[in-house]
Amino acid sequence: MGRSQTALALALVSIGPLAHAASGQVEAGGAIYGDYCASCHGDGLSNTSNGVTFDLRRLRPEEHERFIASVLDGKRQMPSWRGALKPEQIEAIWAYIRATVDR
Repeated sequence: MGRSQTALALALVSIGPLAHAASGQVEAGGAIYGDYCASCHGDGLSNTSNGVTFDLRRLRPEEHERFIASVLDGKRQMPSWRGALKPEQIEAIWAYIRATVDR
């Protein structure tokens, strides 16, 4: 195996655990979303509120900070989840949203 092939193999091996962790985070985010968010934002992000609640499918990747602020502080009818959700749970929900919207 040549030097560049070895480097590529090592890079792929090191990516494997990250991809698995991301997959686990998305899965956890889906469960947390189901417990805390789906009743207002819809199962599987399929918002059927006709504009009453924000359609999370409209969130863009660059709106991460906006998402975090809305979850922590609440917005309009949405209550604050500060103290109810841990930061890693909020990040898992974000990973679930991104994985669902970006596929």
